[in-house]
Amino acid sequence: MLKKFLVGGLIAGWLMILMPISASATTTNLQPGTLIKASTPSVYYYGADGKRYVFPNEKTFKTWFVSFDTIISISDELLADVPIGGNVTYKPGTRLIKITSDPKVYYVDYAGTLRHVADESIAKQLWGNTWYSLVDDLPDSYFVNYKTGEALSSPSIQPASATYSINQDKTLSDQADPTQNLISKITLTGKMDGNVAFLNWTTESLDSPSGFKVVMSNDPNPVYPGNDYHYLSSSSAKSDAWYELNSSATYYFRVCQYLDSKCGIYSNNLSLTVAGSATTPTTSNKSITLKLTASSTNSVNLEWVTNFRSPYGYKIVKSTEVNPVYPGNDYHYIDNADIKVDNWTLSSGTWHFRVCEYLNGTCGVYSNDLTVKIGTTTTTTSGSISLTGSVSGKNVSLNWTLNNMTSPLGFKVVKAEHSLPVYPGDVYHYYTDPGLRSDAWDGLSSGTYHFRVCEYLGGACGKYSNDLTFTVQ
Repeated sequence: MLKKFLVGGLIAGWLMILMPISASATTTNLQPGTLIKASTPSVYYYGADGKRYVFPNEKTFKTWFVSFDTIISISDELLADVPIGGNVTYKPGTRLIKITSDPKVYYVDYAGTLRHVADESIAKQLWGNTWYSLVDDLPDSYFVNYKTGEALSSPSIQPASATYSINQDKTLSDQADPTQNLISKITLTGKMDGNVAFLNWTTESLDSPSGFKVVMSNDPNPVYPGNDYHYLSSSSAKSDAWYELNSSATYYFRVCQYLDSKCGIYSNNLSLTVAGSATTPTTSNKSITLKLTASSTNSVNLEWVTNFRSPYGYKIVKSTEVNPVYPGNDYHYIDNADIKVDNWTLSSGTWHFRVCEYLNGTCGVYSNDLTVKIGTTTTTTSGSISLTGSVSGKNVSLNWTLNNMTSPLGFKVVKAEHSLPVYPGDVYHYYTDPGLRSDAWDGLSSGTYHFRVCEYLGGACGKYSNDLTFTVQ
């Protein structure tokens, strides 16, 4: 693995230098000082200038970091958006170096400065009689990464502190590298129950307003696009289930931060194996979870997830009383086991919904009781929202102001390729903070997009802003 890192990092680094670089990088949630990698073994340092810095070999890496534990995985597409900034040099004060074609020994000082050690007596005073054990042979081709300074003519040096960073050595920032608990990351866990994989994840220092892609493969490190996936559009989604998996098979899962057209930061790679005798869960441990995905002044959209397959489909039952049942209450019947969404048009009032496993004449397992209030929200009677923004490369930045109004429940920012996008119906970002006034859509495909911001009323939109149009090249 170490040899793979060494060779892969060098080759990939030099090839990428020769490739054209995107003018606008999408680097959401990548923090300066983070170690990143994509599908190849090459590891890069993400600089404060929004560029990535190449480790020419493992010896250089080990002068800065003691292990690979803090590396996060990102998509190949996101990595390609981050231009190469240069090569990393040895950390000041950690090693002595020489090149193969020159017998001179150099001390590596700050900012990749080489200082010739003038004589052996200085070396012995600074590093003892075994000073030569600190000398690394550097290939001639790496020498161009360094600059030559004054010779070291006295036993006086100032090694870098433990927290000294590559950002500081490149004079990009005085900021220390983020500690392990501050690195943007997704941590995925899960378990098998019969032939169903239940997944859960947590995020740290990371937001994903466009939701998550959950990718699966029979090979390690699945990716989107390329492998099977589930798309969860909610930024608050933290769980998923894959059912009817094959007995005795091993599956690999990852969750990625979705950036509207590609993945950003990936979770760890999770491996789960289905037992040889695994079957669909029995009635005693079957479950259906029902949730509301959208509502307006006279309709609701419902969605549910199960840990089993219901061959005869589902009954969606409705009542003004808690825990509606079939037969007995009003219902919709969906006879396709793979369809798990439904819509109701309703009058004002408080309504209760449940979904049940249909058993060709009666109901089996029921979902939770979901309560929905219709006709209880009102739009503001005055005021307006003014939306402005700009486009840069594949990214759109938006800002808005409120005039003579407030929005206590926050905002929906809707996007479409047609004029006057709406919620629900079109793609959106949801912000619960009533004081927020900005949004960003990164990594958009080429095309013309329309944006509006609306006052959110807890199930529907109230006031809308003007329609703002941008063309992405």
